[in-house]
Amino acid sequence: MALLPSSSLITLLHISSQSYLSSITLAPSFKPLTHSKHHLNHRSCNSKLLAFSYRYFIEEEDDDDNDENHTFDEAVALFNGGEYYKCHDYLESLWNNAEEPTSTLIHGILQCAVGFYHLFNQNHRGAMMELGEGLCKLRKMEFSNGPFHKFERDISAVLDFIYQTQIELAACSEDICVAMDRSERSYQLLGEYASGQRVYDLELCSDASVYIVFCPQGSKGSTEAQRVKLPKLKATMEHLVAYEYK
Repeated sequence: MALLPSSSLITLLHISSQSYLSSITLAPSFKPLTHSKHHLNHRSCNSKLLAFSYRYFIEEEDDDDNDENHTFDEAVALFNGGEYYKCHDYLESLWNNAEEPTSTLIHGILQCAVGFYHLFNQNHRGAMMELGEGLCKLRKMEFSNGPFHKFERDISAVLDFIYQTQIELAACSEDICVAMDRSERSYQLLGEYASGQRVYDLELCSDASVYIVFCPQGSKGSTEAQRVKLPKLKATMEHLVAYEYK
């Protein structure tokens, strides 16, 4: 697994119907690629709370955290906080020392973290590939209940969302549209739509849920944007150990 670029602090701004601002830290994620300010794009959610969409930036740098004594609980906290790069590092150290079936489970979660990192850095094809491979490993575990089963279902919903939104506009440009007819050409186009462009934003709603919102350039603000809930993993080390001894 190739190392991912490192990360920095991202903050969500909570905007109430009374127009006051309070800072809600989502995660220490992604360093700026340029010196420009974060791009904010406010949109409503159920007419009460609003959230903003923001751009992820990347900057290559040396990783000062060489401690490999990471715990699963720490990795989960990083994933749920949106620190997908650092989560990747923590899970990788756990995966390298794990035995089956735990190894496959950790690897699946790791690939989901990498998938979200790619998604929010405009590598849509990479996101689909990593999330798809991660989902396959989660399904291999044959969960029927519990937090890992819920996580698997949430990842599946996100993958379907990305697939459908990519199909919707994948083959269209200002000059021509090619039918997505499951031909080899249409599959080649899938994942290339808006590559390098910010078309997936995050939206924070009044219940503190975070949604991935599809908002391609040129879309009309009056149209209800397609969205899916950003997965969170509600598992602990106890769940991991319990599964290992099943």
